Amino acid sequence: MLITLKAFGRLAILVSILGMALGVTVVAEIAIDQLTYQSRDLRHLLKHSLGNGGSLLVAFSIAAYMGRKRYKWIPGRLKDWLDVHQWLSVGGVMLVGIHTGAHFRAVVPILAFLLMLACLVSGFIGRVIYIRAQKDLKFRRAELLKEGVDPDEVEQTLAMATAAANTLSRWKATHRPLSLALGLALLWHVMVALFFGG
Repeated sequence: MLITLKAFGRLAILVSILGMALGVTVVAEIAIDQLTYQSRDLRHLLKHSLGNGGSLLVAFSIAAYMGRKRYKWIPGRLKDWLDVHQWLSVGGVMLVGIHTGAHFRAVVPILAFLLMLACLVSGFIGRVIYIRAQKDLKFRRAELLKEGVDPDEVEQTLAMATAAANTLSRWKATHRPLSLALGLALLWHVMVALFFGG
């Protein structure tokens, strides 16, 4: 029962964060439209700059996190880089949301934005899975040590615990293709926008 309440609490926090981010995005988009209603060129420049900045934030967050995973000489804990990846991605999606606004006129931008939202939600789900797996391993380690199992044997037993690893690998099998599809849709959107002049 307590685990269910904790899971519900985490879900409520997640929904609240996403709701607040959506609210800030909508308010910012309306404010930009109101402040620049006399200058279409200024609004166009500002919104495109926000879209470019948001896309660069997301791309940087991915590159930084993947770089830290691959190259161990990069300073900092991997968990901290994961946090940076998550928060920069949220900020990037918010900026892209302001860029998009409520003006869905073409298929590729709609697809790219929906894929970005799907990646964001998938990332939050992955974080929940990761935190739960870490807590489960910590709990199992404490239980085995309390039972008097040798610490080396505990580590061997936990190394064989594949449930968490399987769950994370299944999640990665969803998150990575979504991210790749997003990158391709974003690239296509930029190429088309440049070809048609904005």
